[in-house]
Amino acid sequence: MSADRPNGPTTKRVRLGERTMLACIHCKQKKLKCDGQTPKCQNCVRNNGDCLVEDPATGLHRPRDYLKSLENRVAYLETLLQQTRPDVALDHLDGSERTQRGARRSHGAADLPIFDHTSPGVGDENIDDLSNDVALLCLSAAGREPHYFGPSCAVSFSRIVSATMGLPKRGGSSQHSGALAEMHAPEVERTFSVSFPSRNLAATLSQAYFKNIHPQYPFLHKPTFLAWEEQCTRANMAGDMNAAGDLALFFVLMVYAIGSLALGPAHRDSAEAYYSMALDHQASVLDRDGLESIQSILCCAVYSIRSSVGASLWKISGMAIRHCIELGYHRSVLKYRRLTDPLSAEMSKRCFWVAYDIDRVAAFILGRPVGIPDDSIDVELPLDLEDEHISIGGLSGEPRTSSNDPPTYITGAIHVIKLRQLWSKFADNLYPTTTKPVIPHSTTRHVLAGHLRLELEEWHATIPETVDISGSHPLSVFASKAWFQLAYDHSVLLLYRHYITLPPQPGEEESVEKAFEECAARSREVCLLYRSLYQRTSIQFTWGSLHILFVGGLTYLYCLWKSIRVRERARQSDVINTCMACNTVLVIIAERWSQAATYRDIFETLSEKTINMICRDHSQDVPATSDFANFGLDFSAPQTAVSQDWILGLGDLPVPNESEWFVHELIQGMADFQQSDITFDDLADFQA
Repeated sequence: MSADRPNGPTTKRVRLGERTMLACIHCKQKKLKCDGQTPKCQNCVRNNGDCLVEDPATGLHRPRDYLKSLENRVAYLETLLQQTRPDVALDHLDGSERTQRGARRSHGAADLPIFDHTSPGVGDENIDDLSNDVALLCLSAAGREPHYFGPSCAVSFSRIVSATMGLPKRGGSSQHSGALAEMHAPEVERTFSVSFPSRNLAATLSQAYFKNIHPQYPFLHKPTFLAWEEQCTRANMAGDMNAAGDLALFFVLMVYAIGSLALGPAHRDSAEAYYSMALDHQASVLDRDGLESIQSILCCAVYSIRSSVGASLWKISGMAIRHCIELGYHRSVLKYRRLTDPLSAEMSKRCFWVAYDIDRVAAFILGRPVGIPDDSIDVELPLDLEDEHISIGGLSGEPRTSSNDPPTYITGAIHVIKLRQLWSKFADNLYPTTTKPVIPHSTTRHVLAGHLRLELEEWHATIPETVDISGSHPLSVFASKAWFQLAYDHSVLLLYRHYITLPPQPGEEESVEKAFEECAARSREVCLLYRSLYQRTSIQFTWGSLHILFVGGLTYLYCLWKSIRVRERARQSDVINTCMACNTVLVIIAERWSQAATYRDIFETLSEKTINMICRDHSQDVPATSDFANFGLDFSAPQTAVSQDWILGLGDLPVPNESEWFVHELIQGMADFQQSDITFDDLADFQA
């Protein structure tokens, strides 16, 4: 009988082992029946605990779908490898799974970006590498969001840069499609877990949030949060976290998650763990369908802004805006909600304007319509008053009403809202839409830009003083003089970027040249300011800051290549210093954040080409300092001809998956200025 069934006992033991594996560690210890659901069984969901199972081979405790998450990660990395080294990339999946994954990639390719062809030179075919990388950067800055990109996004400008500098086309869209399809690649299941923090750690995390994040996005009420935090702390000490309630647990854990991100890369795993724990409690908060629901959505938006991987800001801000509209938060409190208590009235205004802020930024980056037009909004701006002076019973202090009064922690946020309102005017008046084509007369463009510039100068002249934070170590530069100056410089580039990519009408060449000079000066200042700010080890980077810096650097290079006047008036030392400043910051970012390495490499290559172009007639006057040697420039080499090697090398650069659309916009508008059959030899004597 044993010969007939030699594997009988073994088979039985395997089945028993499988049953044992279905029960998680928690259910085993509590002697509970485990339903084996993934990623968590119902017992662990109810107890808000980690659902781990024991690996019989190693004895280690792992999430139930740990193997599946690793397989997804391997498949994702293999796909990236296939783009750069297909000769060594071996698919670990069998034929059937490979076919399924191919179907998924085909589906992803069907969701490729749609570029707005009302912008000069926009087209989905013949994508070049610079456009591809800028597009991915824009996607990251907007929260990994593919699909449609409109005329205000920087991809159009990147194509103009590419045409001006003679970057080659990709000759097909297969790489472009593959890179975007990878944006749908599965995320790895997070295996890092944390417990509720001690009082000291909790104080550190909440302080990091309210000192560095809250001043920019003041949609939470600090006294209310402190009450929630105390509620959670007591529940934790009692050993029953569920006693704190979903509302308190969600917001406290979200603040800890965002605060962890503000503290730096060393706390990123903790941030993701807190974020995952918080999402377990969000459903009941959203079911409230009120102020707290909007606050929970904005928490996710701010986490996405600070995190290197996050949800789409476009979708999140749109959800928050629509929820605000549903509740009437976009309408005047004084006219329509006079019976609302002071705390609810003030927090509803703050929630709406924070959602408005994020919506305007995402819309401009992506070139899409805004969530709500400005002419549908009449709600008042938030009161310039500290949280501690606002309660259900009323206001215990007088709001700041004069620029001579000391600033509060919300003063900077209110001033930023005014800038976003000005950005809306930029988009409405200067960027084309489906029913409003590009303004036909540059004189009209010049007049409109002049009026908007006056409003921008008025905003710049009323920048508030910085809040005194002496004795503390800020983790954010928000609301500092340097931050507002960067916002002003970036706004000038947004104002003129579309203008300098359009062919000037006869008689208007001078105004266009002045716009070139202004963009060169402001983009140079962006690079220098970033170098002075972000060499501090405590300051953290976001996709948004990388986006502004990289576009600023490309704008500076474009102005040098496109404008004879800018090129002739630029001192060699200034050009080298500016390129070095931008490259230095990109190096610093890439050291702390590997995903930024591509942009460091791209800008180093493009700036080297630009410096060689500027200096080729005066190479003997350029000092051979160690900085230039570190930068990889050889000014002693003959500069009479332009080599193709630096351009061809761009094809070997790794392409982050999240910024593709941005580069397309940046390069696109130059097609109107360049002949389609431009050669590399033409670039040697290129004149704008």
